[in-house]
Amino acid sequence: TGVICWSNGCHQPAKAKGDYVMTEFSRLLTSGESGESPITAGRPDESFLLQQITPVDGEAEMPRGKAPLHELEIALIKRWIAEGAIDDTPANAKQHFDAEHPPVYSRPPVITSLDWSPDGALLAVAGLHEVLLHRADGSGIEARLIGLSERIQSVRFSPDGKLLAAAGGQPGRMGEVQIWDVANRELKTSVPVGYDTVYGVSWSPDGEHVSFGLPDKTVRAIEARSGKQILQQMAHEDWVLDTVFSTNGTHVISVGRDMTAKLTEVPTQRFVDNITSITPGALRGGLSSVARHPTRDEVLVGGSDGAPQVFQVFRQAARKIGDNATLLRKFPPLPGRIFSVDYRPDGDALAAGAALDGKGVVHLYAAKYDTTIPEVLLKAYEKTSGGYSAEERGAIEKFTTDGVKLLHRIDVPAAVYAVSFSPDGRRLAAGTGAGIILGIDAETGAVDLVFSAAPVSAADELPQLVETVPSRIPLPDDTLQLDVLPGEAAVERLTIQPDRIAPANRNEHAQLLVTAHLASGDTVDVTRAAQFEVGEGLGEVSPRGRFTAKRSGEGILLATFNGKSASVPVDLSGFKTEFEANFIRDVNPVLSKLGCNAGTCHGAKDGKNGFKLSLRGYDPLFDVRALADDHAARRVNLASPDESLMLLKATGAVPHEGGQRTTMDSEYYAIMRRWIADGAMLTTSPKVTRLEVFPTNPVVQQIGSRQQMRIVAHYADGISRDVTSEAFIESGNTDVATADERGLISTLRRGEAPILARYEGNYAATTLTVMGDRAGFAWVEPPVNNRIDELVAAKWQRMKILPSDLCTDAEFIRRVSLDLTGLPPTAKEVREFLENPRDQRSKRDALIERLLNSPEFIDHWANKWADLLQV
Repeated sequence: TGVICWSNGCHQPAKAKGDYVMTEFSRLLTSGESGESPITAGRPDESFLLQQITPVDGEAEMPRGKAPLHELEIALIKRWIAEGAIDDTPANAKQHFDAEHPPVYSRPPVITSLDWSPDGALLAVAGLHEVLLHRADGSGIEARLIGLSERIQSVRFSPDGKLLAAAGGQPGRMGEVQIWDVANRELKTSVPVGYDTVYGVSWSPDGEHVSFGLPDKTVRAIEARSGKQILQQMAHEDWVLDTVFSTNGTHVISVGRDMTAKLTEVPTQRFVDNITSITPGALRGGLSSVARHPTRDEVLVGGSDGAPQVFQVFRQAARKIGDNATLLRKFPPLPGRIFSVDYRPDGDALAAGAALDGKGVVHLYAAKYDTTIPEVLLKAYEKTSGGYSAEERGAIEKFTTDGVKLLHRIDVPAAVYAVSFSPDGRRLAAGTGAGIILGIDAETGAVDLVFSAAPVSAADELPQLVETVPSRIPLPDDTLQLDVLPGEAAVERLTIQPDRIAPANRNEHAQLLVTAHLASGDTVDVTRAAQFEVGEGLGEVSPRGRFTAKRSGEGILLATFNGKSASVPVDLSGFKTEFEANFIRDVNPVLSKLGCNAGTCHGAKDGKNGFKLSLRGYDPLFDVRALADDHAARRVNLASPDESLMLLKATGAVPHEGGQRTTMDSEYYAIMRRWIADGAMLTTSPKVTRLEVFPTNPVVQQIGSRQQMRIVAHYADGISRDVTSEAFIESGNTDVATADERGLISTLRRGEAPILARYEGNYAATTLTVMGDRAGFAWVEPPVNNRIDELVAAKWQRMKILPSDLCTDAEFIRRVSLDLTGLPPTAKEVREFLENPRDQRSKRDALIERLLNSPEFIDHWANKWADLLQV
């Protein structure tokens, strides 16, 4: 309902018709100019809002000028009011800003787009929840246009400069196109469209229409004043990221992640042509930006391959398989991905901005050349590309590089996501991922102006979305039924692992293992039943035995159980309450634990819903680029970390196919948030070299009892770290035992289960033995003849199994003959073996040796392996 009722700017803060706002819960309950109570909790019949949207004779008061809501939608609203009109909006999904409460920045926002006003007086800059109108000389902000969209992807002034179009939305929820009256700072039209942010807004030459692209693979256009849609085309196979009109406004050129530039006729909504070649390899990556020549139907495109190229909009040569006949010029590539391109107003120069691993670069090129395609090339284009002669290929290469010249390269210490020439062509503005705007002299390439996109406030002035900082990861409240000791067992002593507790910061913990040693010689895990005392208030221990430090200092941790006690030193002399979140060491394990980079989610070959991570985080560089750089840092919000899409999705604040993976008060959330707040960078970190699993080969005495595991990662720099909470711990025999997500093993029946631990590409294993009731067992040492016998006997003893007596000679010869040759022994062989006077061990060894050297052994095992190998 809210989407419909704030469309066209009806009931949102920027333009609240009837003095009523529906985008913020408290104002949704506050009456507008009518004075009527819009919502009366528990009494839908007294709620004015419900009266306004309920149709009578097929017509409703609201939404005005539109079809009434569906009866199911009205019933849903009525039910919500009847149930108390409760606000269950997640804190990080609420609307926080309007004209009276403008965004407050701890750091400048990522600049995804900027544009000069036609008179050169203003520079429109995309911000957080707003468009900032800067004076072009960088002397200050003229106005802040605050609307509903939390992320603005694209801004463009109308040809006459009276209106400003802004495209964006709320990532993962809705898209919006805003049309602002620049002089009056008034929102004229707000058009909700799609279910994700809108990209690449552009004006028709007459200023009547606005085009844009969407993640739903459509390119669309609307009437600027009414918001009425006049174009919707679905020729693209992936997100549409930028658009531009042809010189006469009859066509729209769109580019997207499907590595194509497409031509669409506006009046008929007809797809006309692929402007770029669709041959694999012609373009090596998606296209992010497109700009049209000021006077000619030629477009400049740039994207993932970093190579700016100019194409003819309306082809002269008929399309042939594999051709690239519309390519007019190709320019030296930039390092990284191009996010923005622009023509100088006279068309004789062009610019491109790119980003790679947090750094940026701007290229200025000469673009004064003859784009008339020679007849020799038009003749060549009549063939398929495979039929070009060497001379024709040479001619094509010469033509597409003629007059191409790199004028200036400007290296920038931050990603460059937007470039725009001033109307007189003398200056170039570049917007960066650090929220800094660079003013560049277009003739010399010198950076002579640097200023911030938005004012920055002190930390104590910032709004707080998360009121408390979590001290530990919330765990399921299973109250952990206490494991009881077997029978009347007496505890002789306790031991604790580790033997020293020394977390370096509040992001490190220690999983304690408290083991009771019984008079019978058995051991029992009593971690969850023990009582803990931490001296000097240095930390706390969870019901699962997980130690979390609180402050620096030194002390003792004491564990008591059944009258026995044990202690370990706690050394927090170097403990830090704050920590820097390293992507490799901290964030990557969290993404793995939450399942984000699993093969069933974004770690799949093609990712999920346009977002791909490396499988299990094997390529952190790829992952950081996907999170912090893709689509101009779409998934992280450095200026407001809590509004980062990667956090909104993970907490379920926005629709997420993978469901809610964590909560705002969790430690995992705090780790990811810290990484974003620190700049979402990839910094070096020692890799994990090996894992250790504790305890080694544990034995659980009673079926139904449980055993806590502890996983320690050892790093290349010699540091060791408890990673029990982040490691994957699995049972290899779920009939015997199962493992939960924190490494607590539950036993189901007698037997053995291999326990495998996985963390950051490293593996370690141990074996868990479940004994069951073995009351009255007494070990008797069996005879042993070799090392294998010794190992087998040791396992029997551990599992409290008494072996059967040794078989008789008659049983032995039958068994060994069948095992080695697949044949029973002959009567003669049996008699000779039984009558052999040698000692039992010697004659059995001799029999084995004879069978191993027999032809029957060779035939039997050759056939067995042939069956196994299917040869």
